[in-house]
Amino acid sequence: MRWVPVILTAILVAACSGETPRQSFAEGDLLAANAAYDRALIAGDASALEAIYADGFSFTGDHAEQRDRAGQIAYMTDGTVQLLAAHSDDIDVTPLGAEAALLTGRFSGRYRTAAAESDFTERYSSVWILTDEGWKLRHEHSSLAPAG
Repeated sequence: MRWVPVILTAILVAACSGETPRQSFAEGDLLAANAAYDRALIAGDASALEAIYADGFSFTGDHAEQRDRAGQIAYMTDGTVQLLAAHSDDIDVTPLGAEAALLTGRFSGRYRTAAAESDFTERYSSVWILTDEGWKLRHEHSSLAPAG
């Protein structure tokens, strides 16, 4: 019975800390965040991307290029490549605990550059983290699927 005071003390300390636990893993919320990401990419919405990307965000593309948060926002919003339509599908979510998840999927659509319009399909993997503001994208890797 000596452990009862220890447990009670731990409960009281936790209750008085003023911290509230974050919600547990919710796949629906993560899928909604990923859909919002798709919409922000298509819209070329820098402020929405800023809100979606976590601090320390990193991106790796199919030519081994790497961009940080500011670089990826600039790349997706400077008008060099304009997404005309796109959507994610074939999505698989793997929880990495209560506050992180690996999301893999396919992103397909149509884009325009100064030279032409073209269809594309890429496969991606992304790591999302749960913050006080909701799900944030911490890392993404994408590779274009071969044409055909």
